[in-house]
Amino acid sequence: MTLVELAERRSSGLVVRLLWDRTRDQIVLRYCDRLTGDSFVTDVPNARALAAFQHPNVYRPMQVAA
Repeated sequence: MTLVELAERRSSGLVVRLLWDRTRDQIVLRYCDRLTGDSFVTDVPNARALAAFQHPNVYRPMQVAA
């Protein structure tokens, strides 16, 4: 996997990164809240990259109940 950073933003412990996986031609969203420890990584539709970067929680993977 070859990742290229397209954008990053930081605010109050929150880090959102938008990456492009060259090998798969796929946008990857990385989200990390350093205050709560909450984080996730997910693929997003390439056409929705900017929306995912601006509103990452909309693209949060669903949690499966145990």
